[in-house]
Amino acid sequence: MKGLMCGAALFAASVVTCAASEQRAVPRDWSAIAQFTYSWTAMPPLPRRFQNHCGDRDGRLVCSDHCGVDYQIYYCSKTVTGCCHIGRGYCDGSGKLRCSPALF
Repeated sequence: MKGLMCGAALFAASVVTCAASEQRAVPRDWSAIAQFTYSWTAMPPLPRRFQNHCGDRDGRLVCSDHCGVDYQIYYCSKTVTGCCHIGRGYCDGSGKLRCSPALF
């Protein structure tokens, strides 16, 4: 009986320790949110002023900035921003925002 109680106490202590370590590992640097796109080229980090209306979409953080449902804000430069379907926007070679056509 004493061995069972020691085992239960040890298990409870390990669960508490693991839960505490997971909570500390979660902090996110909100000053640099990466933009999600299916394009092969990386997009510049989303500026702080567009980091609103954010949420999880298929395991990725997406910010819509008043674009609407199933849209996200895209930022190519200080003068070029816009809305495209989630993951479908990209910046072309000249720095303009392009939205790839929807598959459906």
